[in-house]
Parts: sequence; structure tokens; C-alpha cells
Amino acid sequence: MRQGEREKGSTLAANTLQGDLKLMPMQDLLEWIGGKQQSGRLTLVKDSVQKIFHLYEGLLEGGLRSNRREESYEHILNGAGLVDREQLVQAQRQSQERGIPLIRQLVASNILDQTALRKLQTQRLLLVLADVLAWEEGFFIFEGMKPEKNPLSLIRLSIDEAIAKARRRDEESREQEQQLDDSLFEVISQRIMGEDFNIPSPPKAITQIQRIMDSPDGSVHDVLKIVMADQVLTSKILKVVNSSFYSLVNPVASVQHAIVMVGFKVLLGIVTTTSLAQVSGQSRGEIIQFMRHSFKCAYVAKRLAESLGSDDEVAFVCGLLHDVGKMVLHDLLSEFEMVAATWNSLMEKYHIQAGVLLAAKWNLPEVVIEAIDGHHDPGRLLEMETMSAITYLADYLVHEGKLPVFPEGVDIDPDSFDVAGIVQEMQQVETFVDTMF
Repeated sequence: MRQGEREKGSTLAANTLQGDLKLMPMQDLLEWIGGKQQSGRLTLVKDSVQKIFHLYEGLLEGGLRSNRREESYEHILNGAGLVDREQLVQAQRQSQERGIPLIRQLVASNILDQTALRKLQTQRLLLVLADVLAWEEGFFIFEGMKPEKNPLSLIRLSIDEAIAKARRRDEESREQEQQLDDSLFEVISQRIMGEDFNIPSPPKAITQIQRIMDSPDGSVHDVLKIVMADQVLTSKILKVVNSSFYSLVNPVASVQHAIVMVGFKVLLGIVTTTSLAQVSGQSRGEIIQFMRHSFKCAYVAKRLAESLGSDDEVAFVCGLLHDVGKMVLHDLLSEFEMVAATWNSLMEKYHIQAGVLLAAKWNLPEVVIEAIDGHHDPGRLLEMETMSAITYLADYLVHEGKLPVFPEGVDIDPDSFDVAGIVQEMQQVETFVDTMF
């Protein structure tokens, strides 16, 4: 590393070098230490992650520390096939009883021989090193000290060799993960398109309310009987009516008055969303996060529809239900083991198909199905599907805090929307959801 870069990115005092990895990247730092054939301890910190490497005359040793669970000896041994699972559990218990490191117990019990231990330390060193080489931020401290043999290390690698092997291992790992992801995508796709997964049946209340809505003889009193039989649903409806969605001067205490205020369409949306929350396998925290987004989209869609002179009740329902596929898909994906990145990718790729299938099975209105199907499609702005376009805009505005750039030919004036006011009011909606669920 050039002297100017060292001075800019670090502070050197006695035998200690410290600084910011944004200014002194990990590879440059290691190459400088290796070039000087330094011995000592290198501590790296990013957020809550801490790693400590030991160096002997510019060589990386196998005895290192990391507080990441995925980089622990226990975690690596579980997947490496070097130790029988039952032997590992027994060794863990014995190491805790004796108060010694697990590796020392495995060696003392002749479960790990020298060859296997060298292989394990090499694998772990490259795993930990590959991770920190990708860090774009963080803090480091290198403490130079007299060269001493690390009794916990059986390996030493040159800096150049370790970096090259770590990068190669990382590339191979990414390729393997991509192959697994592709296979998983195929399995999920086949199950989604073949409807070979558990789509919950519509609750009785939804079926009954739909029947009343479709009947020319249906009345508020008929709906009232259904709603009042469900105390949870009654509470949710009253909370929605008395929330920032309607900004009433006087609170509504009567369920009958509440139903008149929201209308049958909004009522059906609330019943559907509440029912999904009750049958989903998601945790309460995940459900609240889902509801925050859904109700914010419902509120924004309602406001956008009012500005366009469209049906704000229908827009509210479309915004509320546009992501219902995520609730269903969550349970399907829970059947598979995968990393978070794969989970998120599958969720984004297939939640629309899952939502359309659920909406069709629950006989939700066609306009809602169209909104679910097109809420990520900017092309809906060019089509004569107002509710799909409003839902797309609402979802975009909630995610980005602004409207998208409208393509030419769109018969909507973006200046007709009070975007700044809507964004400011969304915080009230989020607070409301926290109290509702």
C-alpha cells in the first residue's frame, strides 16, 4: 500500500495500526501487513460482527475468531461431514463441562486427527476471509507483537495464496448457490402454476358477505348479523372507521354506522385481510409488517382515486389486497431450507401468481384480481385499467416515497396528486396499524 493511502485511511501509533475499511480496503491492508512480514492480531468490526485474525511474520494462521454463527466450528462441522453428528453433540457437552474449546476436545477425544483439523482450519480461514474481503465498510485495528507460535493453529498461508483461494472458493460457492436457486425456482414455479400448494379456503364470513353483496335483496342488517358474530372483525372495522382513513370529527361507536361508512366493498377487503392474518403461519411481527404496507397502499390508493374522480372504495380494497400472495407464499416457502436472499427473490418473483390464485379461489372481484396481477407493471398506466394503474402507483409511492416517471401517452397528470401531503400522512397510517394488530 502507498504511504499516502496509509496516512489517509489509518492512524499509526507505536505498534498499532487502526482505521476505516472504506479508506483502507481489506485486501490492501493484508498486502501491506504481508509485505512488511508483520506478526500480530488483526481485529475487524462491522456493525455487530467481529473477527480476529492472527498473523505470523506476514502469514495468516488458522487460529482465528468470529462471532458469526455461520463461521463457528460447530456450524462448519455440521455441514462438512468430518464428524458424526452424535459425536459432535457429545464433544460439545464435554467441552462445556471441562471448560475447554470444542476443537481441543475433539482432538483430545481422537475424533479429529491432524489431517482433518488442518482441512477444517483451512476451510474456516477461507470462509471468514472471503466474507471480510467483500466488506465495503467497517473498522480495523492491527496490533503488532513479537512473533509467537499459536498453539490453536496448524496452518499458515501466505497473504496472496489465502486471498486467491478465498476468492476462488467464494466464486465456486456462489455458482453452487445459483444452481440450487435455479432448481428451487423450477420446483416452486411448477407448484405455483400447478396450484400444488396449500391455498386456504375462504372463511365463512367472506362467502356470506359476498352472497349478500351479489343479492338484490341484501341489506346492511344482513351483513351486521355476520360481523357482530365475530368480535375480532367488529373491533377491526371500528378501528378502521375511526382511524386517519376517514378523519371523522366524532368517533363511530356503532357497528351499523361503521358498515354504512366504509361500504360493503371495503368491508370485504377488511374481512379478507383479517382472515389471512389469522390463518397465515407468519409471526405477529411479520404480519404487522405486511399489514403496515397493505394499509398504507390502501390509504394512498384511496387518495389517488379521489384525485382522479375514481371509485375510492374499490381503490382502497385493491391497495389493501394487492400483496395477499405473500401471505400464502410464506407458508409454501417455509417447506424449504434456503438463505434469506433466495427467500426474498422467490417471494418477489412468485407472490403475484400466488395472489391471483388465492383471489380466484376466494371469488374476489375481478377488478381486485387485475390489480393484484398488475401492481408491479408500469404498463398498466397506458391501459384503460384505472384501478390497476392506481394500485401500481400506490405501491410505488409507498416503497419509493415518490411517483414514478410517467411514460408518454399516459392520460394522468402527476401534478394533480398531493404527493408530499400523502407521504406525510402515511406515518399516521403506520401508527394506526401498530394498534390494530
